[in-house]
Amino acid sequence: MSSLSPSTPYVRFHESRCTGCASCLRVCPTKAIRIRQHRSIRIVTQCIGCGACILACPAGAVSAATRRTDAIGTNGVAIALVSPVLYAQFPGVMPGTVLHGLRQMGFHHTVDMSFFLEMFKFASEEFIRRTRACTSAPWPLISPVCPVVVRLIAHRFPSLLPHVLPVLRPAALMAREVRERIIPRHAGKGIAATLYYINPCPTMGERLSSEAPGLIPTEAAIAINEIYPDLKRRIESILDSDLTAFSETHFDFETCSTGNAAFSAVSGGEIANMEIEKTLAVHGLEETIAYLHKIEMGRLTDIEYIEFRTCREGCIGGVLTAVDKYVAKRNVQRMVNVFGLGRRLTREAILHLYERGRFQPDKNPLVLTRLFGARRPALSLQDLERIEKILEMIAGRDCGACGAPDCLTFAEDIVRGEADLNDCIWLHARNIRQDIAPPASEPHD
Repeated sequence: MSSLSPSTPYVRFHESRCTGCASCLRVCPTKAIRIRQHRSIRIVTQCIGCGACILACPAGAVSAATRRTDAIGTNGVAIALVSPVLYAQFPGVMPGTVLHGLRQMGFHHTVDMSFFLEMFKFASEEFIRRTRACTSAPWPLISPVCPVVVRLIAHRFPSLLPHVLPVLRPAALMAREVRERIIPRHAGKGIAATLYYINPCPTMGERLSSEAPGLIPTEAAIAINEIYPDLKRRIESILDSDLTAFSETHFDFETCSTGNAAFSAVSGGEIANMEIEKTLAVHGLEETIAYLHKIEMGRLTDIEYIEFRTCREGCIGGVLTAVDKYVAKRNVQRMVNVFGLGRRLTREAILHLYERGRFQPDKNPLVLTRLFGARRPALSLQDLERIEKILEMIAGRDCGACGAPDCLTFAEDIVRGEADLNDCIWLHARNIRQDIAPPASEPHD
């Protein structure tokens, strides 16, 4: 059996390294992980790619499902889709220099996501302005930028899916531009392409799709901490030389010359330059879940828009980053102080695209529920009654020793036929004590 068993689209579990400590069980927000025989890991429901299990595992038994950088540029055209978090890893370095370093590593195209973040902000402002006049609007609207948040909502808070802002998120805008402008340029010559999402977290991004054959490239994710050492050396070489960066770029989104490029990687960066007053920025997985509960209960209706990030301090706190999140935050602050803030797009140009429907998402709430929602069959009333009886019998401590994250989940697994009552060590211990306890002595006259 392979030591990678099982895997999800976002993480891999290495059974040979697992110590059975159950740390990953307790932090999974969708309760997707089970442990059998102390190290045989199973995924029973939807993994949303938050990376919490990677951070929690002290033995290194969980890793991101990303690709190594060895083969970049050796098999057709390599296209880098660059998260702004990458810029925050290099203090005092302009984004353009970072992109130039990626070119030297073998990437033929470097697509700057911050370009599309700017487009997204303009479109979001316009949607909120027009929606204010609609009394049936589901306030607050929720940012779609973090894909983990959208998957979390689809899995645990499906009633809140109408609150997700119906504007194409930056990764989707970026993917569409690649599909329409870059891929055909090479496909016409019969040259294959590979898209590399350079990410701070295990989620890969927005998969491309097309009805035209031959236009869908291979896609892979590369962790920032994987690419960082080689990229750092190349950036240092560029800074020591007199080379002029990006003499062969073909598209405006392949360069970046503004200091606010990394600003959106920090919590609050998305809403900072938006002309919307009633906004909030919430970061951290537990805080995100807590505030989604508040929205579900009908609170926060006086807020128009909430920027959620499941990583602490925003995307700079992603599990696959190379430098400490607070160091990265300081790097962003310095970049803004030194280079200032700037915009590359005009509102008029974005409004023109908005009127043409270029920001309308292609996934409605029902599609999101099907893709990311809970996939286990619903329980009957009789099943729920059995669960209550099992919980009374267990009277446990949510220790995780049974291989489930808590007693309630363990009881549900028993009802589903996926676990055995004998797996509970507390119940087993109580039965042993009852077996060995001496009988009560008779009272004396």
